[in-house]
Amino acid sequence: MQQPPDPYSQFQQPYNAPTSPYAQQPPTPEQFQYPPPYNYNQPPKPPSGFRHWLRTRSRNTKIGLGCGTLIAALLLCICAASAYGSSTIGTTSTPTPTPTATTAAISQAIRTDTPTIAPTDTPTPKPTPIPTLKPTPKPQPTQPPVHPTPTQPACQAVNGNPWCYNFVPGKLIYIPPSGFCNYFNCIPTFYGSDDPGDGYIVQCNDGTYSQSGGESGACSYHGGVMRPLYSH
Repeated sequence: MQQPPDPYSQFQQPYNAPTSPYAQQPPTPEQFQYPPPYNYNQPPKPPSGFRHWLRTRSRNTKIGLGCGTLIAALLLCICAASAYGSSTIGTTSTPTPTPTATTAAISQAIRTDTPTIAPTDTPTPKPTPIPTLKPTPKPQPTQPPVHPTPTQPACQAVNGNPWCYNFVPGKLIYIPPSGFCNYFNCIPTFYGSDDPGDGYIVQCNDGTYSQSGGESGACSYHGGVMRPLYSH
């Protein structure tokens, strides 16, 4: 009997085995070589030391180091020489001669035979005092005499009036200022109908003041005119 077709056969694909590149080409000896072994040698260290440090310095630095070394060597030599000289001076001393008996006897005989001369005191000269010169005074220029400025005598105001009216001869007062009678004892008719300008101010014999000076009948009821009042 014929088998019925498989319904899933259309969805099935043939299996192809994976192909290897080695199957197509034969292997070569280079494919089986291992990498070279790891090199454990460390890189060389940079040079160090005084010589390397000196080579890396600038020219001015090298010159300064050389001068400093020379100065230090000179100072060390000077200190060593001074120390050696001081030690040599301290150890070397002049031998003190030992006096013998003959020398002592001769010196004793000289001391007894030679009379001792007492030293005479030399008088100390006294310093001569130097006279001090007095400075010559410079002549002062003569100034002309200053004449004092004549001062005018203060105004002798009668009754302390502010206008300095008094009895010293001056100018006659024809027009008295306002407030005149506040400082002077005026008569009742001091301000008349004919004022101002007709007469000048006078003092009557009773001490009152009138403005009828130079007119007839001035101070007729007050004992007559004593003297006029002046301004300056």
